[in-house]
Amino acid sequence: MNRAASLAAVASGALLTGLSFPSTDAGFLAWFGLAPLLFAVRGRSVREAFGLGWLFGLVLYLIVLYWISPTISNFTRITPMLAHLVLLLLVAVVGLFTAGFAAVVEWIAAAGISRVIAAPLVWVVIEYSRSYIPAAFPWALLGYSQYGVEPVIQIADIGGVYLVSAILVFINAVLAEVATDGPRRHGLLLAASAAMLVIVLGYGSLRAASVADQIGSEPAASLRVGLVQGNIRQDRKWDRSFEEEILDTHLSLTRRAIDDGAGLIVWPEAAVPFPLRLDPRASQLIDLSRASGARLLVGAPGIEVLGPRSYRQYNRAWLIDPEVGLAGSYDKIQLVPFGEYVPFGWLLWWVDQAVQAIGDFGRGSEYVVFELPADAGSGRDVPIGVSSLICYEGIFPALTRNFVAAGARLLVNISNDAWYGRTSAPHQHLAMAAVRAVENRVPVVRATNTGVSAFVDAVGRIRGRTALFEEAVTVDDVVIADPFSLYRALGDWFVYLCMIAVGVLAALRVRLGPVLIRERARGILSKR
Repeated sequence: MNRAASLAAVASGALLTGLSFPSTDAGFLAWFGLAPLLFAVRGRSVREAFGLGWLFGLVLYLIVLYWISPTISNFTRITPMLAHLVLLLLVAVVGLFTAGFAAVVEWIAAAGISRVIAAPLVWVVIEYSRSYIPAAFPWALLGYSQYGVEPVIQIADIGGVYLVSAILVFINAVLAEVATDGPRRHGLLLAASAAMLVIVLGYGSLRAASVADQIGSEPAASLRVGLVQGNIRQDRKWDRSFEEEILDTHLSLTRRAIDDGAGLIVWPEAAVPFPLRLDPRASQLIDLSRASGARLLVGAPGIEVLGPRSYRQYNRAWLIDPEVGLAGSYDKIQLVPFGEYVPFGWLLWWVDQAVQAIGDFGRGSEYVVFELPADAGSGRDVPIGVSSLICYEGIFPALTRNFVAAGARLLVNISNDAWYGRTSAPHQHLAMAAVRAVENRVPVVRATNTGVSAFVDAVGRIRGRTALFEEAVTVDDVVIADPFSLYRALGDWFVYLCMIAVGVLAALRVRLGPVLIRERARGILSKR
């Protein structure tokens, strides 16, 4: 790797993260931030492309995931110096995805296949794989950089966040070609790019207006929802001497939401510091629900007793109903690696000893949908399906869609982002939840312990956003109009199409590559 190529990879990683993602929100940079990398790897060996792609990923994820280091050192026995090393190890591993992207694109291109075709397809397949290997962590996919650009993000209801990423990579690939050969040789590509932008912006503008009109004018069910942000310090959250204070804080904030007319009040993840089913203090929540007629959706630890000295804990959300009391619960399905379980535990047994808060949580298996009555006189008199996504479950497109496919028409994301401090992580978390609303065309409400709590409508518009590390109550009317979403109907069809296309390109590369490479080599020699 020469110095210029390395600098281009570094600059590309910085443009794509330092300014494109929340909380800087300069999403326009993502339209050309990948081009320097694609330009730098052009024509290089697979090994060189892999190295440049890894360097790009290292810079990209160091910037976007910097908050992991203080999170580790503040809440574990790990020293700040060792926490920095853990962060480096993590980004080095995640950087292998971008390294693989660069290497595969150049390997395919060696057979004469256009990078403009290969790059978006390969990027989507690699982004999708981050939801599954090596430990599920699809944080900061490229398409999330556009969460605040209303006309662009609307295409997520067709192919999910992956389609947004593909459009961005396509434009970047075209720019890299133009930078290599000049605009005169790529007039057709520039015209195709312009046409694509017109289509995306045109569809987005019309679709946003259409969905907004459905929300505003169709006879639709609505529900007045209150979000409670208790602002409980992480070092007090599981200290038993503060349990009464924590409970009183949330009850007091809940009464404010009830006074403002909320029929559903949402508490954050693990807001209740004790198991509701096993603790008599649960009666305080049930009594408040019965007295007010409001329903509470609250995060609390769940315990399954397995034997006299054996139990399993769950990260659980409870629905409290004024008539039935504890009406139902949902156990978190997608657990946080190194937070709620240790992936490859046989190999990383030492992590348990270093991380204070880690636990071996049970994994839920059912996509629970609670049925709540709509507000009186709000339109259609039908029950509203409500599901709870706990913490970072909201960053998984397929998981979220499964709840909507099961009947959810309002998604509630409860979380405790106190771990992240005053970093960009809570803002990134909210951005990803907002894209889930567009993909499925359902509103999302987000209640967090220390912020950012907010309401997101089916267009992806965020309102009622709270400040970080402040007690807060915010109440709003959530409208369920149920616009159509192709992504909701068909799921990750676009990803599967990209997988097939990459398979076809790989087969062409294997079959035709050696011949084309030999012909190219003969052409170079004959010119000499």
